Amino acid sequence: MWTAGVGWRGVDFEVVVVDSSGAETLAPTGFGGARVGALIELLLECAARAGGALDCVVESTNGIIDGHLLAAGLRVFRVDPWSLPQRPPHGSVPARVLAEIGRAGSSGALNRLGPGTGSLAGREAECAANAAGSAEAELELGRDGRYFTRGSGKRLEVALTFDDGPHPGYTPQILDILHRYGVTATFFPVGLYAAAHPDLVARIVDAGHGLGNHTWSHPHLPDLSRDEVLRQVEATGDALAKAAGAAPGLVRPPYGARTPDVLRWLVEPGLTAVLWDVDANDWASPGAETIIANVTGGVTAGSIVLMHDAGGNRSQTVEALPRILEILLERDYAFVPVNAASLT
Repeated sequence: MWTAGVGWRGVDFEVVVVDSSGAETLAPTGFGGARVGALIELLLECAARAGGALDCVVESTNGIIDGHLLAAGLRVFRVDPWSLPQRPPHGSVPARVLAEIGRAGSSGALNRLGPGTGSLAGREAECAANAAGSAEAELELGRDGRYFTRGSGKRLEVALTFDDGPHPGYTPQILDILHRYGVTATFFPVGLYAAAHPDLVARIVDAGHGLGNHTWSHPHLPDLSRDEVLRQVEATGDALAKAAGAAPGLVRPPYGARTPDVLRWLVEPGLTAVLWDVDANDWASPGAETIIANVTGGVTAGSIVLMHDAGGNRSQTVEALPRILEILLERDYAFVPVNAASLT
């Protein structure tokens, strides 16, 4: 069995592969955000050399690569902070550390991920408890106009949102479809990919779509300190400002994972936290028809819809989007970007 540790450091992913004895079959190698395809190809080559026996190990601050690994058919495991040494301020633990933990198969340290379970497999109850415990903070921030899950419903409007991009394959297709139907949406890119594809961020804004901040590396924010959360948001804001001319005023926590502290840290720089009330569940690749039903069956006046333009294979999202737009347009919905005016 070979094991690949996949970490991140600033604008790069870091990969190392070891065999069953711990010897490196691939020395630490860096891949920028624009070279995810090359990273996947290399891991598939390693899997073939290992006779198909390759495990990939990530950690909870790196939630933007596991979906791509899974879509390629690779086995993926997550390690949580309590099983790891201290991280650097803006990165994961070294890829070699992740590979060693995977090779050792430490009891209780590894969580197997799958297309239908998502990046936080095994932590669902914890996330639900954190969300429930955030209700008072949500009410407080909502009264101040700093937290929304949907609009007021006073108008027959819906806000489509797309997370985790930009992706050079899927984002342009989604933009083309939105243009064809004359529909405006809001995109929440992650900083690492925004820095790699500034042209796509610029295209989003030039087309009149809204823009929000989805953190740098798509971490599970409750695992981070205040300084780490703020750095994730600040670095992403800087990348988006460089590409689009201005940093957005909206922020969305990955997975919607939150605690009262996390919510207050997110809005501390003067941002508004935006979640959703309709989840397409397209991240799980359930089929285009299911995605269509999830959206059109859940939307009411004022809904904010969660979809994805990256983070894995999004061909089903691309396939489903035209029919979603047609159905909602037939129901006389107006499509609006997420902003203070559309939420009140």
